[in-house]
Amino acid sequence: MEHNHAMVNRIRTFREKISIKDLIGILIGSAILAFGIQTILVPAHLLTGGVTGLALILNFLIGYEIWIFYFALNIPIFVVGFRSISPRFALYSLVGMFALTFFLGVGQDLHISLGINDLLLSSVLGGVLIGIGSGINLRSKGSTGGLDIIAVLVRKYWGHSFGTTFFFINIAILAMFLVSNNIELTLYTAISMFITSKVVDAVEAGPSVTKSATIVSDQSDAIAQEIMHNLHRGCTCMTGKGAYTGEERKILMVTVGKTQLPRLKEIVFVLDPMAFIMIYETIEVYGRGFKPSRDDF
Repeated sequence: MEHNHAMVNRIRTFREKISIKDLIGILIGSAILAFGIQTILVPAHLLTGGVTGLALILNFLIGYEIWIFYFALNIPIFVVGFRSISPRFALYSLVGMFALTFFLGVGQDLHISLGINDLLLSSVLGGVLIGIGSGINLRSKGSTGGLDIIAVLVRKYWGHSFGTTFFFINIAILAMFLVSNNIELTLYTAISMFITSKVVDAVEAGPSVTKSATIVSDQSDAIAQEIMHNLHRGCTCMTGKGAYTGEERKILMVTVGKTQLPRLKEIVFVLDPMAFIMIYETIEVYGRGFKPSRDDF
């Protein structure tokens, strides 16, 4: 019992460890967010999502500075966040909120303009920058507050990705924007938000998207040997039973890099042209030959 209690304490301390690297990432992500908002979206009269989008709507309608609305709207959300999310994430998000508030204020005072006069270019570039900034914050185990906190709760309890949650929640933001603006600006904002949702997922997961395959073959042993010797990847062997024939067969499961996928298919179909193979995308892989767990934790 004491051993288990000590192990739980070690795990809890490990998960809630404060990292300077994470804090720097949150500051960088917040700076990119503010830059995208103030230099691209605001001049084009476009929105971003979440609480920042609400702050932009209020800025367009009333005229007060964006950072004031952003800070005020985040207060009730953080009250919920501190009670519902881990203390470290709440702390990181608080740092992100203050950082974004600061950078929004600085960016508004600097009046930097990139001179982009095309709404499509503004929506694409703005969506990419907002996605990069938000993704860096989430990858650093924090956020800039607001709906990021809600997105983390949704992924925790229902498994939906951050980008998908952002996109559907932001439908309500688009509806509010449509009431106060024309359909053209609303559609360009929707394009920007969609791009943001995809970029957030890509940045949060990292560049190491891999492919996994499930292989059913009469030559499973030979295929496994070739995969280990030629691709230098390990395999997991499982036993399956055909529902129609009742025959038992070995099933291989293997994860490879994108560039190794053509060689994997070649190995499988050269050894067994009648093999059955399912290939699917794997967002993150931890372990030997892939990403060490210490890279993220």
